[in-house]
Amino acid sequence: MTDSDGTRDVRDFGASGTGDERDTAALQSALDDCADAGGTVVVPPGEYLTGPLTVGGDTTLELQAGATLRFVRDHEAFPAREGRWEGWEQTGFHPCLLVEAAENVEITGRGTVDGQGDYWWQFYGVDDDELPESLAARLDEFHAANDKADDVSSFTLRPPLFQIDRSKNVSVSGVTLRNSPFWNTHVVYSDNVTFHDVNIENPHDAPNGDGMDIDSSRYVRVSDCYLNAGDDAICIKSGKDEEGREVGRPASQITVTNCTVEAGHGGVVIGSEMSGDVRDVTVSNCTFTDTDRGIRIKTQRGRGGVVEDLRFDTIVMRRVACPFTINGYYFMDIDSDPIPVDESTPMVRNVAYSNITARNVETAGFFAGLPEQRFENVSFSNVEIDATRPLDSTDLSPAMADGFDQRHGLFCKSIEDISFSNVRIRTAEAPALAFEETGRVSIDGLHVDPDQETPVVELRDVDETLVSGCEWAGEGPFLRVRGDDAGRLSLAGNHGDLAEGVERPDGDWV
Repeated sequence: MTDSDGTRDVRDFGASGTGDERDTAALQSALDDCADAGGTVVVPPGEYLTGPLTVGGDTTLELQAGATLRFVRDHEAFPAREGRWEGWEQTGFHPCLLVEAAENVEITGRGTVDGQGDYWWQFYGVDDDELPESLAARLDEFHAANDKADDVSSFTLRPPLFQIDRSKNVSVSGVTLRNSPFWNTHVVYSDNVTFHDVNIENPHDAPNGDGMDIDSSRYVRVSDCYLNAGDDAICIKSGKDEEGREVGRPASQITVTNCTVEAGHGGVVIGSEMSGDVRDVTVSNCTFTDTDRGIRIKTQRGRGGVVEDLRFDTIVMRRVACPFTINGYYFMDIDSDPIPVDESTPMVRNVAYSNITARNVETAGFFAGLPEQRFENVSFSNVEIDATRPLDSTDLSPAMADGFDQRHGLFCKSIEDISFSNVRIRTAEAPALAFEETGRVSIDGLHVDPDQETPVVELRDVDETLVSGCEWAGEGPFLRVRGDDAGRLSLAGNHGDLAEGVERPDGDWV
């Protein structure tokens, strides 16, 4: 059943490919025969109805054009398995297609992996006493095995469509991954993983239907992929809260390039499970269309961990509710007093946005560190934002922080230093840029239309503000200073006497 070149045709192992009967045993037999021996398992055109499958080391799984692995609509076919679920180690359902503790694996071809997620989605939000009896019993089994007690519930323990777990040297190319019961693609505790020319598709209403989650993994490269997700499109994570810090495995050395995101809750998202650190991430040459948010970083008190050294370059966004988000108050009240800093206090620093265009958006940006620990070093260079889309175009909060009223302008609070160089912004109301309780604000070459509502910039309790390379020919103040501490304001190298367009807290002009 094995050709001289190491090729194994699943039909030789008994797979029918008719879609009328389960081919699980035949498919797994072919994969087991290839595991660690080396070679290729070929899935010819056809529909292969199957339970969960595991791919071993030194194996190429080739899904030929016209071939579909269609996973059964039967929770009894999915055994219990311990894994990481939304940042915690827990017991849940076995992934549909799993690469586990393997090296030198390739998933390739023009075929499709279909999780038939609608079978699982129908149980979303259903009370336990309304679930099928056998499913309720499985969930009781998971509850007994798990000791986690916050927002993670057995509902989130549905199977991922495709998981790469504790593996090395894995490449995925050409295939389409769609209709995942839970997250579509999950890379966890793995090194040197490549995705190229992959289609990831979930309906917009797929619950927890993330496109790709890169979780405590290193040296991951994603290129030339298409994503249409029911939740965050590309998400980078590293564990949650105390357990995530104890595991201590960062997500790092990650590149995303030449990707197209059609829809999702976020184009590229960091967190909120980032307790094991996220660092050294580069995203370039991408387009995000009709996503709720564009580049999104989310965390909260209790997470701990550091997110640092992120670069986002050459990105075009259109019809995105909020293109830029750094949120330290994920599902928390933004109006809160400082608390003591300890290992559970998160940090975000060294985030650079450059050569980005965001058109037809609602809110220009949301940046909020914590009063006890300001986030550090956020920079914009050659960025253009048109935030004139009506706020009621969607019912979305820009950042999912409690106590924040949606607005068109870019909002910044509790950031140690933020800079803008050659930025063009247009908003449907004033101010276009608003800063509160921030350390240093640097604006060099801010371009606005003369009919922009004023003030263009508003400062409240900002330590230091430097404005240069700007020109203002509109009516009303260019910059307004408010709050108890006016801070230090420097105007240098502007076009014309910009000082005439600055209003102090007492209503006088400087």
